[in-house]
Amino acid sequence: MNANPTPSTPSAPPDASGENPRLTVEIFVQPGFSHIELSSILAVFEAANALEAGTWFSWRITSDSPGVVTGTAGMMIRAEPAIGLQYLQDVLFVIGGRNCSGGSWLARARAMQKLRRPAFLLSDAATAYIRRSAPLSGPATTHWQDLRALREAGEYPTLTDRLVEDNAGLLTSAGGGYSAELVVRYLSQILAPQHCAELASVLMIDTARGYSGEQPQGAARNTNLLEARLVRAMAIMEEFIEHPLPTAEIAERAGISVRHLERLFLTHLNTTPAKHYMQLRLKLANKLITDTNLPIAEIAFASGFASSTSLSRAYRREYNMTPYQVRARDRAGAGLRSD
Repeated sequence: MNANPTPSTPSAPPDASGENPRLTVEIFVQPGFSHIELSSILAVFEAANALEAGTWFSWRITSDSPGVVTGTAGMMIRAEPAIGLQYLQDVLFVIGGRNCSGGSWLARARAMQKLRRPAFLLSDAATAYIRRSAPLSGPATTHWQDLRALREAGEYPTLTDRLVEDNAGLLTSAGGGYSAELVVRYLSQILAPQHCAELASVLMIDTARGYSGEQPQGAARNTNLLEARLVRAMAIMEEFIEHPLPTAEIAERAGISVRHLERLFLTHLNTTPAKHYMQLRLKLANKLITDTNLPIAEIAFASGFASSTSLSRAYRREYNMTPYQVRARDRAGAGLRSD
């Protein structure tokens, strides 16, 4: 997706008389920001304005890299400079990227917290906040893929699997595809219930999940897209990453024969149970290698390998590099992401 840079602020409604309440939104982006998260936030506020529900929403897109900022999928956005702690708005959304750093947004988020104004940190920004704020003084969450890596590091005791955690007005969120539902839920505190219901309907959101909802972690949680018995087997594999089970035991726990299990994987995923299991373990290992400073030996045990040597062999077959080569490459490039 390659878009023309989008202006930061929407035009006022033609009949704006100044009588309706207004709410101003700051959306802070960094290079590599999630286009899904930004598009979702903008879409909900634009739809809310179109409803003429009694509150007019305007927004400013800011960055510590002002000008044209490029996100994922080639999306470009024109961002204003975020100047110190000036020009704070009624609500703040922070959208980072895979190399999200604290930048100036963390100070702005804390300033919003002191003013008792909500500040939402989505996925990558939430992860960066958690890494910089350990040990946390209150509950926090982020996208489930990052949660697993953070927990392996063992320094963040207040993490949860919820979609959103509110720590005195500083709200961390899973972000991603949940972002539109997040904004609808936020607006439910501002708009009348019938307007929120209409907004969700316009956006084709069947159920706007609440903040306390649990994240669907892993492919096995998408029960509408996969065969039920296959889902059971995949869930067992995802549960037993650190201590892998034999294929026969997985089949027994799923209530089917080994041959039936193999047929399900071949038919629906075009692979074998053993290969799928290995890919799950290697994905976790890769996440820990690239996103943490854990020793390779600890990563091997966390992903179900008997030693760093056995992990390195399997990892090289999958990624054409050893874990040590990946870390050396990262150090030579942008450097390891700091905790």
